[in-house]
This record gives sequence, structure tokens and C-alpha cells, in this order.
Amino acid sequence: MVRLPRFAGRHYFADPGRLRASVESFIEDAPAASVPGALCALIVPRGAHPECGPLAGCAYKLLLSVPLPSALTVLLAPSAVAADDASAVLCDPADAYATPLDLMAIAAPALDELGRAGIAVLRVSDDEPTIEDHLPFIQVATGDTQCLPLRIPAGARPAEGNWAPVAERFGLIIAAANLPQSQEQAACDAIARLDLRFFTGQAPAARPGILKGWLGAGGHTSAAPSADASVLALAIRLAKLKGARHAKLLGRQGNLAAFALYR
Repeated sequence: MVRLPRFAGRHYFADPGRLRASVESFIEDAPAASVPGALCALIVPRGAHPECGPLAGCAYKLLLSVPLPSALTVLLAPSAVAADDASAVLCDPADAYATPLDLMAIAAPALDELGRAGIAVLRVSDDEPTIEDHLPFIQVATGDTQCLPLRIPAGARPAEGNWAPVAERFGLIIAAANLPQSQEQAACDAIARLDLRFFTGQAPAARPGILKGWLGAGGHTSAAPSADASVLALAIRLAKLKGARHAKLLGRQGNLAAFALYR
């Protein structure tokens, strides 16, 4: 079973040639960047290609100059779908995503490993654009033919799950999420520190209410995190499990930003 493209012609070019050329252009036109250590994760903005493509290109261009891990690429994206299990993640029930460029298989063995680690994976249809938007970038920049696309529901706290047994088996972590519009700098600082507290609602006492309007009603430390916050928290958790100790800002425009997390 294949999930067919649903946003082709709206979020990106439906024609394979034009799509490949546009993605290559976003990557080629981005400024050159490097990191002084082994790359563990990328944080990229979400949105249609005309909106997020230039900044996404800043992140994916880095993949052209660093050794890519041979292990599985994991793509994390926020979801508006609610889940009863606060630690659950979502994955489309299909065997593969189709893009105008080719098929991208969903790594079923990795889903089984998550289940054995006690992380619930709900096979729920993906009706949202974020994963679909970024797969062409992954296909062009890495040549991958399979990945693990996971969606994180609003209110979820998946970073608290038992990811240690599976994190070392993952290759590159790519997290597609946007920063809180009113707290971009605080979020950038939190990513630079690889600080999960900001994104899980456990903000330092000296800065009460800093997450108001992003995590949930009231912005208190008990508020459920937004889907974007949960994606960023999980990306940082996985990167740290893979040894990341540093982050580098690759580009930013408002609440759209690209980061490299490395060790």
C-alpha cells in the first residue's frame, strides 16, 4: 500500500523535473556551512516549498559535505491528530510514501523495534503536508530509498519514552518544526543549549510563562506541549542519546530556522 502525494502542485511542483530542479536550487543557493563534529540531527522549518525551501536548503546542503550515517534516517513532524497515549507517535499505515521523484519506503523493522522498546506507534493515515514536503529534500540530498517518518501529536510527550535502546540504531534525525512566534530567540537559545525543558513546558522558574500561547492554555509548566514543541524536544533527546553536545544555527527568518546538532 502506497500513500500517494496529496499536496503536489500546492506545496511543491508536481512535475518531477521541476520539483528536482527547485529542490536542487534551494540546496545549491544556500550558503555553505560546516560543523566541527559528527552530525546527529537537523532541525528544519515546515511549510510549503516557496516559504521554507531556502532555509531548508541551508540544512540539507550540509549533508553534501559531511559523512552520512549508513543507518536509517528518521523524519519527525508535528501532527494535529490527538492521541490518548501521551508517549505515542504516529505513522501512516502505508508501506511507502510516493513523491513525484520516487517511492520512499517506510522502514517496518524500525517500527517493530520501537514497539519492543515500549514506544507505542499508532498507524494513522497522514493527511498533513509536512512529511510529504520534506521527502523530496531527503531524496535529493541523500539518495535514501527508505526512512522512518513519524508524526508527533499535540500534547504528546514522546521525549519521555524509552528511546535509548533504539536511538543508536538510527542514523540522521531530521525534525521539521517551527519555533514559537513570540519566543523565537528563547527557543533558539534552548536549542543551542540542547535544553529539553523549554520544549516540554518545564521552563526555568526565573522565566515564568515564557511558553504561554505555544505549549497550551495559560503557558504554565503543566501545560501540554504543542506538536512543534514535542517534535523539537524529541529531536534534542534523540540527538543527545546519539552523543550530540552542540548545536549550530544555519539560518533563520522569524520563527523559521534551521539548526545542526552535532557531537
